[in-house]
Parts: sequence; C-alpha cells; structure tokens
Amino acid sequence: MFGSKYYDTIGVMERLINTWRYKLVEDHHHPGNGRYGVLIALSEDISAVLPYLNSVLADTYYDQENRVLIGTSNGRRYAFRPNEIQVGAIADTSKASSIASEAVELVNHVWQERESVVPNSKERKLPTIYAIFRLLPRATCEKSCGCSSCLAFAADLRNGRVRLEQCPLLSKPEYADSKKQLTEMLSID
Repeated sequence: MFGSKYYDTIGVMERLINTWRYKLVEDHHHPGNGRYGVLIALSEDISAVLPYLNSVLADTYYDQENRVLIGTSNGRRYAFRPNEIQVGAIADTSKASSIASEAVELVNHVWQERESVVPNSKERKLPTIYAIFRLLPRATCEKSCGCSSCLAFAADLRNGRVRLEQCPLLSKPEYADSKKQLTEMLSID
C-alpha cells in the first residue's frame, strides 16, 4: 500500500515526507491475539525533525545517539526512526491508511512550523524492560492484562502498547509502592 498527499496551495509548503508505504503489523509480543499497529516506511530520512517532535509530543523518550523518539500525540503512541514511523496499537485496522496519513501529516506539520518551535535535544532514555519487570507483581493473574506474561507486559509498557492500568494487580493496596515507582520511572502523569 502506498500513500501520498498533494495539496493545492499558494506558495510552496516544505514537506519533509512526500512518499511512504504502510502496512499493518501484528504485535510480535502477542501473535494471534488480534492486536495490530501500523508501520510506515519512509523514502526520506526524518532525523532532522526529531528534536522538534521531542518538543511538541507528550510523554517522549528520546535517544539521540540511536535516532529514536517515542512519544504521544492525540492519544496515539508513535515511535520515530530515521526512515520509519510505527504507530502503537490501533483499535480499528480498517483505518490503517488514515492513521498512516495522520502520522505523516504530524511530521510534516511540525517540520513546516519548526521556526516557531524550540528544538529539544534533551535525551530521556526508556528504562530497561527488566527494571520495569522487577516492579510488577509477577503473580498469577490469568493474563487479565492481555499479555502472555509479566515480562511481555513490561516490554509492552515500555513501548507504550499497554497502559499501567491494564495490570489489575497494581490497583491493589499492597502494590501501591510499585505502582508509584513505575509511574515515576515511566513519567506517567
């Protein structure tokens, strides 16, 4: 599937991304469970926009050395790399095309507005999966969070595919300290 949008405008709009391809990708942590994301392959290198996106997105994790930015906009979780954008879990797979277009437009909009945005190169690295895992209850919960294990939940939590509230045990009083530490570690408001 290919996507591209052209606009009739007065003057020239500078677009960072002009062509892209997208596909639905199954959640590799939970094959067969019907959870999908959208992977957008880009023709252009978008590394130059990452510090600007780091300024405007919420809940960002930025690894400048590896040129990876993870952040949230309008309730969607994105991972940006030089030649790809990945959109976290989507509820309706029939909307993959419009979700891909929204992601591309987000990048192009921030790029067009970059003169009014203060770039942020401050790095925030994601905690390790194991650091998150250690704080999880790791108790028998019959996989009510939707993940195959606490380790899989930790990986998905780190990458924004699940939310802390999806672990029902963390709402119990005996796990309040762990929940607080996880909230701080993941910078969750």
